[in-house]
Amino acid sequence: MTAKASADERAPVPPDGQDPLVTVAGNGTAGFRGDGGPALEAQLAFPADVAVGQGCVFIADHANHRVRRVDGSGVLTTVAGDGLRGFAGDGAEAVRARLGFPAALAVDADGGVLIADEMNHRVRRIDSSGVITTVAGDGCRGGDGDGGPAVRARLDSPCALAVDGAGTLYIGEAGTPRLRRVGGDGVISTVVDTSGRGGATDAGEAFLPAGLAADASGQLYVADPVGRRVLLLGADGTLRVLAGPPPGSAGAVAVDWDAPCAVAVDAQGVVHVADMTGHRVWRLSGGVARVVAGPALSAGVAAGGTAETAADRSPAYPCGLAVDPAGRLLVVDNFHHRITALPLSGALPEPTDPEPVTDPEPVAGPEGTTDPEPVTDPEGTTDPEPVTDPEGTTDPEPVTDPEGTTDPEPVTDPEGTTDPEPVTDPEGTTDPAPSDTDPDPDPVRDREPDGGAGGAQGADRDAAAATAARLLVRQEVGVELPRGGSELIHVRVSSADVWAPGRVEHRFTAPTGLSFDGRVTCAYYYADGSVAAAAEPTAAVREGGRSLSVVDEPRLNTPGRSAAALVYTLGVRAATDAEPGRYTDGRAVIAGRPEVRLRASVLGDDED
Repeated sequence: MTAKASADERAPVPPDGQDPLVTVAGNGTAGFRGDGGPALEAQLAFPADVAVGQGCVFIADHANHRVRRVDGSGVLTTVAGDGLRGFAGDGAEAVRARLGFPAALAVDADGGVLIADEMNHRVRRIDSSGVITTVAGDGCRGGDGDGGPAVRARLDSPCALAVDGAGTLYIGEAGTPRLRRVGGDGVISTVVDTSGRGGATDAGEAFLPAGLAADASGQLYVADPVGRRVLLLGADGTLRVLAGPPPGSAGAVAVDWDAPCAVAVDAQGVVHVADMTGHRVWRLSGGVARVVAGPALSAGVAAGGTAETAADRSPAYPCGLAVDPAGRLLVVDNFHHRITALPLSGALPEPTDPEPVTDPEPVAGPEGTTDPEPVTDPEGTTDPEPVTDPEGTTDPEPVTDPEGTTDPEPVTDPEGTTDPEPVTDPEGTTDPAPSDTDPDPDPVRDREPDGGAGGAQGADRDAAAATAARLLVRQEVGVELPRGGSELIHVRVSSADVWAPGRVEHRFTAPTGLSFDGRVTCAYYYADGSVAAAAEPTAAVREGGRSLSVVDEPRLNTPGRSAAALVYTLGVRAATDAEPGRYTDGRAVIAGRPEVRLRASVLGDDED
């Protein structure tokens, strides 16, 4: 999922009747529902991106592993993905294919819909007949293949796409941050990375191409949340800073935003930027940066910026933008599970006496680092082998409403099992058994609490059952990441008993060399194999990222919420000087229960 919370961020404002953003798709509740009906009544689950083409709006329905379409009459349908995570279906109908967290979309000149199939490490395309094929990536995670056919190259978590007027495809990769280009001849090359090796332009170490947009002149705009900048790649290959935090580069617009992760350019060349963890959308025009959606800024916050006290819009973690033919800016309102629209003209007055935009200076290095990249909740996979068996996935069925009042009946999933708990790792196994050198096993079962932070509350809870519930706590998948890279740690809490301890605190400690970056989400897993997003917990990063506190109100096996498992997803980053190796000294303490180990491996520079 694209849930990327920062510890020091204000809580997002929920949508209500006063919200000036107009909803285009999604009813605000996470789930999968509504195909064939009005898009406004449908359910999405942490949408990651939006694109426009063929007179339609296309949505990367991230946690549902689908791509969905809103046609001109406002009806929503699925155009790719059967709802199960995996890789299957190339050469056949896209609606029967399997995707792995679609993270970004683009529409080419022929009307083909391109999909960044993030956890399958591929870019795939739906043609006009509805058939899906792979156009870049062989399914193995890596960076090989430059100078050869894109379909034989290796990608590393593609997270952003753009197609320019000449038909050139640009791919932003999150695993090993780089920007790659696929020409009309199908040959792939790296054009921007963090080192400048092999003829690529050096963007500096603090770089992540999380959002891409091409304008009519062939220039490419790059949203970089790690460097907190928007970069401009000219047709001549020159990379420049267009906007970034003060003092910034000479000639660049100074904007003190948090994590610019998406960018769109309208027909007049005006640039719009989604500041994900700032919960804002910015407009760059005439040398001035203005907030056009999200919490208003106090005057003078950003040099050259303008406070829009009348424009208190409420997106929550906006992570995708697109301009539609009707003159609207489409905004992916990630945590409100909807796509919204904002008029591009006439909505807000232009600032007076704008300063002229001067040519920005070429990039000389990173513009500072703070917020993490917008990774959209992958499963933390690091296996280089592709998932090719359509029955090989153990991920749950599509998201359902977490507030449902009826207990779902168990149904047999494609593997013939009703157990929703294990999430198979890339090696085809669940959690590895403890070894002689790793004597402290991860699971903790049938242990009593030792003074947790909360007790059972409410008439619908049994206090004795809540405190005596037998919990199984474990890390789902081992994490591998390069120095300076980021990943997600998944901690699963399951029980056969009723567990409703009230408001409790969970404490996590990062393995050596890693730090928590503030991204926290949680989701409930049901007996029928479905998964539903839980309410956003409160999170606070402590000790410079070494520890993380999460306050939540978990409920397992309770009436109306029959989920038997709850998964916490935590964002981590490896230090640039971390010593390579496997570390098992991280810890998770759920509601004061005995601690469970968290583990991760830091890769050396020569490791893939």
